[in-house]
Amino acid sequence: MKRFFCSCGAEIFFDNTICVACGKLVGIDVVGAEMFTLRHKGKGLLAATVGSNTRYYRFCEHRSPDILGCNLLIREDDPHDQCVSCRLTRTIPVQDIPRNVKRWRTLEEAKRRMVFNMFRHHLPFKGREDDPVRGLCFDFLEDRRSNPNVAHEVVYTGHSSGVITINAAEADPEYRVSMREEMNERYRTTLGHFRHEIGHYFFMTLVEGTKWERQFDVLFGNHKIDYDAALKEYYANGPSPDWQEHHISAYASMHPLEDWAETWAHYLHMMDTLETAISFDVFNIDIEHSDFRSVIGKWVELTIIMNSLNRSVGKPDAYPFVLSSEVYDKLIFVRNVILSVR
Repeated sequence: MKRFFCSCGAEIFFDNTICVACGKLVGIDVVGAEMFTLRHKGKGLLAATVGSNTRYYRFCEHRSPDILGCNLLIREDDPHDQCVSCRLTRTIPVQDIPRNVKRWRTLEEAKRRMVFNMFRHHLPFKGREDDPVRGLCFDFLEDRRSNPNVAHEVVYTGHSSGVITINAAEADPEYRVSMREEMNERYRTTLGHFRHEIGHYFFMTLVEGTKWERQFDVLFGNHKIDYDAALKEYYANGPSPDWQEHHISAYASMHPLEDWAETWAHYLHMMDTLETAISFDVFNIDIEHSDFRSVIGKWVELTIIMNSLNRSVGKPDAYPFVLSSEVYDKLIFVRNVILSVR
């Protein structure tokens, strides 16, 4: 992600609602992928100077730090009271339990970053109010493993026809660690879940039934093979010993649709991290228009730095992955699908 600066010159960060240096209000316009200083203009409006122009916004109703501390802005002509990210959430965990207040906040923080990524890559989507059948929405649900008073015995994180379900316990660090160990995963984060599941949504809207579908099946495999059977096979016998030659993760080997979602999430991780590194002058490359081999070369260079820094402070590798030639081809496919929608 690129760096942002207050009008006073101090650096401001993605989750800030004020500049900690001067106290001015700040907010994010996801449509323009921008963050800037705000000033009150009366009647609930806020003004931001962008170049030689002035734009007008309103706060999301979840702006209060007592709620979500949401810093995404609503454009003046938008009739909604919630920002584009908050209004995608359909179900939240019961808020009379203190732990769930924190969970909801953590999940929304990760979702805001993902929504920012979606606009940053110009990815088109519709919410449930515009498309009741396949529109995008999020359900943050609990199960009885963490709350004996709810109806669901087990909640699985997943996607179905635009509805993305996230187990609210994924907001708990100790739960993610235990699941990572149980599933023998190398990487498990809240943001990673959102990027993975939105990949399923964009397969449905950008690949399935389009010119990309045939090439998808060549690269990833037949996406119509029985998903439940593949899932049972994976959990019964695990991935094949040579999965690293063909997939970005062991879980990606379970089914072509999971391979796509894992590769999609990985591409978003790469591009966001590379943009951050470029904004800090670690190196200079146009990641959107340069040859992808050059981009991958810079990525490999960056991951060596990241892993070395982590090891220096006794932390596990930040990037515990290997990019095979097949994974490289799949990443190119994801990149081409994303670039095609522009």
